[in-house]
Order: sequence, then C-alpha cells, then structure tokens
Amino acid sequence: MHTEMELLVLLGLSPREALAAATNNYSLQFNWNELGQITPGRRADILIVDGDPTLNIWNARRISVLIMDGNVIDREKLLVLKH
Repeated sequence: MHTEMELLVLLGLSPREALAAATNNYSLQFNWNELGQITPGRRADILIVDGDPTLNIWNARRISVLIMDGNVIDREKLLVLKH
C-alpha cells in the first residue's frame, strides 16, 4: 500500500489526499464501516509512524508501532524466519 500511496503523490495528489484514498475514502466507498477512522466500534488496526506522512508521504514507511485488533505486534519477531 505504501507504494500505491507514493505513486498517487507522484501523480499529483497531496500526501493527505493519498492517505485518505488508502484509508477513510476507501472505507466510505465500499461501505466498510469498521475501517478508515479511529473511533469506537471500528477495527483497532493502527500504524504509528515517525514523521508526518501528510507532509511527506514517504514518512508512512517509517513505522514505529503496529497495532492489530487492539494488540501491539512485535514487528522484529515477524521478520525472523522460522526453520
């Protein structure tokens, strides 16, 4: 998804518009009410990034915390291959 947002910016959307296209606008278009906003009753999947992606869309890749279904995910553990 990061690549798609970056391409949208390269095509002329502002970083804020690209983020909206990937989150809230997407949920509104497909009537998926649990996605796109941080509000009660919606899924708790959140990326916390180091930097403001509305100023520079490439900051969206600077992920510091990943929360899925309300649980903090150990990203380092995900990157370790199990044999």
